[in-house]
Amino acid sequence: MSLRRSQEESRDVSSAKPAIVAVGLGNAVQWYDFALYGAFATIIGPLFFPTADRSTVMLAAFAAYGTALIIRPVGALLFGRMADLRGRRAVFVPVILLMAGATAAVGFLPSYAAIGILAPVTLILLRAVQGLAAGGELGVAGVLLLERAPSHRRGELASWHTSTLALGLGFGMAVASLLLLIQSWAPLQSGWWRLAFILALPLGLVGGLVRRRVSERSQFLAMRQAGQVITRPIPSLWANDRLGLIRSFALIAAGSVAFNTFFIFMPNQLAATAKLNLVPTLAISAAMLGVTAAAAVALGRLSDVIGRRPVAIWSSVSLAVLAGPMAVLGTRSQLGLLIAQLIIGIALAGVLLVAMVGELFPTRFDQPECR
Repeated sequence: MSLRRSQEESRDVSSAKPAIVAVGLGNAVQWYDFALYGAFATIIGPLFFPTADRSTVMLAAFAAYGTALIIRPVGALLFGRMADLRGRRAVFVPVILLMAGATAAVGFLPSYAAIGILAPVTLILLRAVQGLAAGGELGVAGVLLLERAPSHRRGELASWHTSTLALGLGFGMAVASLLLLIQSWAPLQSGWWRLAFILALPLGLVGGLVRRRVSERSQFLAMRQAGQVITRPIPSLWANDRLGLIRSFALIAAGSVAFNTFFIFMPNQLAATAKLNLVPTLAISAAMLGVTAAAAVALGRLSDVIGRRPVAIWSSVSLAVLAGPMAVLGTRSQLGLLIAQLIIGIALAGVLLVAMVGELFPTRFDQPECR
């Protein structure tokens, strides 16, 4: 009996692997773009927001960056509803192509000197499109992993969502570091930075092909055929499970703010204020994101053993207590940045516990046909 159960569990884990790969490619494209934009903000700013005041340029550049973050909830609602009605696969492929297309389009976009006000306006619109796609990607990808993970390995397998998110961000920083290294003989201002954005297109196409092979869950197909798919999950959740919705929003919001502050804004801030070379600063961030990726899987597995709540609570408390001191430390030196990102990255791995968010809701919303 135990041998049969072991074989079934092994088969369940194996069936989740294609979904992990597909989710990982989406995270790679999404956070690759965020990392590139953050790394090249000092170059993108003057090209699309020309002004004599450097501070104003940087504010404008990061305001455009923030457009994607603001629009993400809209994308989550839009594509999440589509996934509920048409299935995960109907959304899973288009969102990665949309993300890759918007990212690559930034690489082809003419500067302010060439097309005037259309340059910054188009850049902001492209960031909005990327935000819409990213919002749909985050929710659908997390649910896809949870649906395919066996109950005793949910924490570990679902944590690959957070892990590949960190790896995608680190990959973008590594590419940016490489291009910054070659600027001595081929200045980035001449257009090398654009190649990094254009690279998202083949990444997205490969991701789209991989995702086409991820099949729809039979439970959802049966429910849709029987006309039993829930068509208004958000109003029902708000009416009956408001507390779970608020808790999940708080966890994701805290994680998102900390991620963008410590791994996107802080490296640029340190390089600008301390007049340090951005290459080693980005390299440090990429390395610490690798640690965060490993910590996500480890803490996900730990949550399968001791429960979600202890991991999430201790990680949340650590983030709340240490975020302030680490923010100060991280903007003083590269060593301080390393320490801050190491500590906050591990805490974030526990805060962004995908299985915890999914299990905040009752069973009727935890089933593949209802989420």
